[in-house]
Amino acid sequence: MNEMNTTAQPTKRIEYIDALRGFTMTLVVFYHVAFFCWKIIGLGISVHDYLLQVRMPMFFFISGFVLYKAEVVWDARQVYRFLRKKLSVQILAPFIFFLVFIHVNDIPLLEGLIAPTKKGYWFTYVLFEYYIFYVVMRFIFNERWANILLLLLGFILFFINWAPFYHWIPLPESVKGALSMQCWCYFLFFVFGTLVKKNFALVEKLLDSNWLITVCVLFYFLGNFFREYLLFSESISRLLLTTTGLVVLFSFFRKKQALFSKSTVIGRSLQYVGRRTLDVYLIHYFLIPKSLSFITVFTDHPMPIIEASVSLVITIIIIAGCLLIGNIIRLSPFLAHWAFGAKKVKN
Repeated sequence: MNEMNTTAQPTKRIEYIDALRGFTMTLVVFYHVAFFCWKIIGLGISVHDYLLQVRMPMFFFISGFVLYKAEVVWDARQVYRFLRKKLSVQILAPFIFFLVFIHVNDIPLLEGLIAPTKKGYWFTYVLFEYYIFYVVMRFIFNERWANILLLLLGFILFFINWAPFYHWIPLPESVKGALSMQCWCYFLFFVFGTLVKKNFALVEKLLDSNWLITVCVLFYFLGNFFREYLLFSESISRLLLTTTGLVVLFSFFRKKQALFSKSTVIGRSLQYVGRRTLDVYLIHYFLIPKSLSFITVFTDHPMPIIEASVSLVITIIIIAGCLLIGNIIRLSPFLAHWAFGAKKVKN
């Protein structure tokens, strides 16, 4: 039986965390606009190539952060109730959108199921796998040992999935794809999120340290600008750049939390998106204008600032459309339950 943790930590929703989640969701759509509309990802001529280092890691970090609650005892009943609840939100509801998406785009079902990214609908599926890893560890071991083993597992999955020996894993590619094993590299940051929440008081003291922020800011930006000179392997360089990037981004939202509170327009907007990330994630693939790929000006004549501005405008329009469609769907409690895993409303 796990012991109850009494470490001091926040017990209510933190506004800047909701805003940070909304910002991260915006980065997801922002990236997909560049990927599908302009085809410039990976060419080194766009801000997206640098945002990649923190975009999905931050999403999983926040998922781990909001999951951890000191008062929760992970006994068999709690594990069952938790996974049953998450099954609806993380698997069943997204699967409906997945089926519609592959039908609209004439993609064979099997091809979509064994694709590591599930044609875009991988995030909730992989997050559910992370939940299984986490609750099983917390159920079997006491909290201290569970945290140690989860951290160790996170490091193993990170290096396996970024290193060349991923292909040496003795499983068929179809099985690895069906499990989305390539996406397990982010589990480390999910674990980081739970540990930060558990030790939030200590983390806040560290984040108030000028030297820590200075080192992280310098390493993240200089490390990206002079990455070819880093004396580390690709995996270690990625880990260091991602970790320092997360510290910088998290610290920015924390220190500027007044800007991201409900008293400001940007704060209310990002928090609203943060509370509707599932709506945006599931719907936005249908609204991205993939037919714009004929516009090659951003690849032939790189203009990062102009491209980012155009992409941001399109991103805002898409997110607004997702929120509108999501709210229309949510008018029906039945549809809200099956489309977004919302709680059933009892008559």
